[in-house]
Amino acid sequence: MVSRRAPPIARGVTPLLLFAAFSAALDIYAGNRLQALSPILVAAISFTLVAALFLGGLIARRGAAAACLPLRTRRRDVAAINLSTAVSWLSMLVALKHLEPAVVNVVSLAIGPALTVLLGALLRRRGSVLVTEMVASLGICAFIALLVWGTFTGRSGVGHVGAGNAAIGVLLTLTCGLASTASVIYSKRLSDAGQSPESVLAIRFFLTIAVSWTMAGTSAMASLAEALLPATVITVIGVALPLYLIQLGIEHTEPITASLITSLSPLVAFLLQLLDRRLQPSVLTLAGVVGITSLVAAAAMARGRHGRRSQRENRCASRRRIEGGLFELSTDER
Repeated sequence: MVSRRAPPIARGVTPLLLFAAFSAALDIYAGNRLQALSPILVAAISFTLVAALFLGGLIARRGAAAACLPLRTRRRDVAAINLSTAVSWLSMLVALKHLEPAVVNVVSLAIGPALTVLLGALLRRRGSVLVTEMVASLGICAFIALLVWGTFTGRSGVGHVGAGNAAIGVLLTLTCGLASTASVIYSKRLSDAGQSPESVLAIRFFLTIAVSWTMAGTSAMASLAEALLPATVITVIGVALPLYLIQLGIEHTEPITASLITSLSPLVAFLLQLLDRRLQPSVLTLAGVVGITSLVAAAAMARGRHGRRSQRENRCASRRRIEGGLFELSTDER
């Protein structure tokens, strides 16, 4: 009996869905623990552990020269993914100190597909952006505006946080979303260049580690022991495993597909944050999460139908070319 491997899109969707779940768990856990800890110190510890795990493991298996090969052959892509990784993660961890986790989650993740579609339609005139994806992206932007308004008016799960804290949190969350979009694109570029998920994760955290330890400074060393356990938990459930999953998903999907599927994690985040006594259920947040999740589902289904239709059309075109060639051959023989 011949076993059938799952198509590339299926091999990419499952890791991306798991990433969405772990991403939600990270936001809830980090949002709770970072109220009493320095987000920058936690980031410094977490990403040092992650880099040691992936880079050390890759060096042990393939040697230092092979592990560091992208630094020589794909310098610009490596520099870009280091920059986008540092900006996205550091801004997200600080934003969680000020805003409701579900809001940080939904805005930082949902802004990605919206920008990917809207900018793709403008910059790539011959791209394959669907009308449904365009409408969904515009709807996502509208729901994000609603959630931002709720944050400033005290209608989110954390209540009134002050205009200053709300502005800082929203700005950092939007920055995180922009940088995350860039990370998806450059991760895809490295995957297309033949880099495995492990090799990409081994070389993407150098700048994050340097910046976070520099920002933490000597004053944060007094809290090092206290931050070690939360940072280790974040390393496993929030950094190492999710990043491996998303890199694996990106390897088998297009950037827009990856961005859309990962936008499902706010629904999980909203449900998980009900366990946090610091937060109150917010009808406005729930409306935003459900609205964005529905738009994501509609866009993903449209992309799936488009992919299946394109495959059928390609098969029909190939069959017609073959039949045409056979007809010409038989005509020549006569």
